[in-house]
Amino acid sequence: MDNRPIGLLDSGLGGLSVAKKVIEKLPNESTVFIGDNAHMPYGDRTKEEIIELVRKSVQFLLEKNVKLIIFACNTATAMAMSTIQAEIDPQIIGVIQSGSLAASRTTKNKKVAVVSTKATAESHAYAKEIRFRDPEIQVTELAAPKLAPLVEAQKDHETNLKVVKESLTPLQGKDFDTLIMGCTHYPLIQKEFKEAINDKNVTILDPADQVAQYTFNVMRRDGLFSDGNEKVSHEYYTTGDPTSFDHLARTFMDDATLTSKHVDTENE
Repeated sequence: MDNRPIGLLDSGLGGLSVAKKVIEKLPNESTVFIGDNAHMPYGDRTKEEIIELVRKSVQFLLEKNVKLIIFACNTATAMAMSTIQAEIDPQIIGVIQSGSLAASRTTKNKKVAVVSTKATAESHAYAKEIRFRDPEIQVTELAAPKLAPLVEAQKDHETNLKVVKESLTPLQGKDFDTLIMGCTHYPLIQKEFKEAINDKNVTILDPADQVAQYTFNVMRRDGLFSDGNEKVSHEYYTTGDPTSFDHLARTFMDDATLTSKHVDTENE
């Protein structure tokens, strides 16, 4: 048994899509979430910049005495996970492996599309993971740099739909039956994704479901479940503006009392 909290990090608000699934799957576990809103989007940064930013968020979580860390960010997983895992003891769980597993099990025609940030697309992390599981699967990777900032900007539905449609235009004519939302921001605009794709034969995957299940499996394997006797708490931190963070977070997490705190990881 281990009553320490689960740590989660993201470049901004998107990781809440993972946090929500983890909390639902593990209701007796406390969590600490940090969104690096001050430095997002990560997808347009160099690998070195991303590693350094993620390292600061990891250090913050370690100071919160977390028992494992979930990289609730595809770009952080692709660019920084292997480097930072070698630097720390707690296990890191990423989203790309989980999303790739789900896609390989879902596709019927063995054609998968992945929409992600520029950095994730250029890393070809999803393509490598999917083909590792099934070399016959054809993977189309599409960078959509406008979408994560769109979510953070909290625009209206029509504005979101217009940008999503424009971003997905290169996928027209591609015969895929499975689409991975390869950025944890995207589930916050999943409705717009469905309208833009407008094809009932295409399954749109949110890797967060698989991340939550994998986290459960790891904690069961390693004896990391809490004993259930301590009060469960969920802490939220942002390097950006807490008021802006809370506005969307409360709606998405269905928690009107959710309140985040500002943290400056530059001075941690």
